[in-house]
Amino acid sequence: MRVAFHKDGVCTHVLNCAEGWEDLFPDEAGVASDTANVGDIWDETGFHSPAPPAPTSADLLAYAADKRWLVETGGIVVSGESIRTDEKSQAKITGALQLLAADQTITGIDWEAQPGVWVTLDAITMKNIGVAVGRHVQACFSTLKSVQEEITSGAITTYAEIDNAAWPANS
Repeated sequence: MRVAFHKDGVCTHVLNCAEGWEDLFPDEAGVASDTANVGDIWDETGFHSPAPPAPTSADLLAYAADKRWLVETGGIVVSGESIRTDEKSQAKITGALQLLAADQTITGIDWEAQPGVWVTLDAITMKNIGVAVGRHVQACFSTLKSVQEEITSGAITTYAEIDNAAWPANS
């Protein structure tokens, strides 16, 4: 039989023992258990896994940075159209806006809105997309800054609180 030994409410070791094991370990508290593991908590009715440790500030800051990146690059909707906001798309949108600003003779930008779906965008539409993407990216960083400040001050202590921050919407 499998016996879990515990001290001060914590499983210290588990052994396979024969009947009469109590006589071999008279100074130890043990309970037959098929599921207990070292570190589990004994509550006089059974063994339970301990609660996971609370995340550290470093854990929370890393999670918040990842959350910002996921939201930033998750896309947005502009005038009913889905716009990609990954870093490559952001760079291409910036390049298209610079081209339109530098060369007033260009009347349209051919743009792959979604894989295999082509549109020609005029300067005003391209600018509206650029402004919307820029605002989205800025909102992501502003939210991250606020979340980081709250983590540092101790106001945010869980991953759920980071998820529930005022992140901008994705498409």
